[in-house]
Amino acid sequence: MIAGRACGSQLKRRLESLGGFSLIELVIVVSLVLIVGSMVASTFRISPIRRVENMAHQLAAHLELARTDALNNRHKGRVVFDSTGSSYTAYVDHDDDDSITEVAAEAIAFQAFGTRRLQDLVIFGRGAAAKIPGDAGDGGITLTSDELNLSEQGFPEPWGTMGTIYLVHERDNTAVAAISVASSGSFKAWRWWPDPGEWR
Repeated sequence: MIAGRACGSQLKRRLESLGGFSLIELVIVVSLVLIVGSMVASTFRISPIRRVENMAHQLAAHLELARTDALNNRHKGRVVFDSTGSSYTAYVDHDDDDSITEVAAEAIAFQAFGTRRLQDLVIFGRGAAAKIPGDAGDGGITLTSDELNLSEQGFPEPWGTMGTIYLVHERDNTAVAAISVASSGSFKAWRWWPDPGEWR
């Protein structure tokens, strides 16, 4: 009986030494985890201007891809911008008949491109930004008929064509970026700086 009591008290001491979390300790640990989690999440949140800038660089890369494809394969190309659908589609003159009619076969022929959608919360538009210096057009896309036609040499058609594609954040009209199209066929990404109110 005495041996049984000794074993029971030893077991009780062992359990007490193992301990556990009190309710207060548990609340403190959970609170700390939530605070650290919210700090980490805020660092991964993309700002409106960063989202628009990223989309502008992506679009410029896609336009360069279309230009390179036209040049390398010696066929005409076209990129059509759909401002209501917030997307753009590339077509190629796959049958070399010197015309693009925007049929599915012409889009499918350019497998590396197809139809691309703008990132979430990014739309075509100029928002609160002024025009890029030298841009003569109005609206979110200042290319004729909202399309960029490329010759077999990779130049915008008709010769001398220039324009700009503006991108704006849906919820912040000061977060604006743009891609200018030069008559040489080069593309440049720009960012609008609301203060001091200029493009860089």
